[in-house]
Amino acid sequence: MEAVINTDISIYKELLPIIASSITAIATLFGVFIASYFNQKNNKVVLEKNLEQEKIKIKLSKIEEIYDHFYTWESSINNTQMSHFTYYSGVFTEKQFYDSLGNDDKQDAGNSYRKVQSLSDIYFPEASLAFIDVLKSRDALAKCFFGKQQTQKACDNLIQYHNAFEKEAKKFKDTLGLLAKNL
Repeated sequence: MEAVINTDISIYKELLPIIASSITAIATLFGVFIASYFNQKNNKVVLEKNLEQEKIKIKLSKIEEIYDHFYTWESSINNTQMSHFTYYSGVFTEKQFYDSLGNDDKQDAGNSYRKVQSLSDIYFPEASLAFIDVLKSRDALAKCFFGKQQTQKACDNLIQYHNAFEKEAKKFKDTLGLLAKNL
């Protein structure tokens, strides 16, 4: 009988390391699973944060691009206004007036205008509403560009409409600034 008991004890002694190893392996796998689960959650949060930061960078880049193109377009309108003003005030002759209009790069201004309009519509619809007001004031100013008389009244009208245009342009720039600030 003692032989049977010794055999049973020796079987348990042989199984004990296997059982302990199995328990250790299961506990290790369970620990790895838990660590992986929490790492995945953490990585998801980090990824979402990075994506949000990337979206903000893209939007800031687009605001800068709109601002640069708006500046080019606005400068072209200001140059045209100044040429008309110097003609209406009698400083330029008609030939000098037309020569000064030819110095401005109209294609660059036209491309900038299209980019401001398209980027505003695509990325910032709230800015495109402010841009519509700029266009309305630009259209009112443009009506002054068709005069041929060199009179003080023509100068005064030009100054009045140009000031209105500058006011709307400033509002548009302020809108872009607020959009950038609130990102």
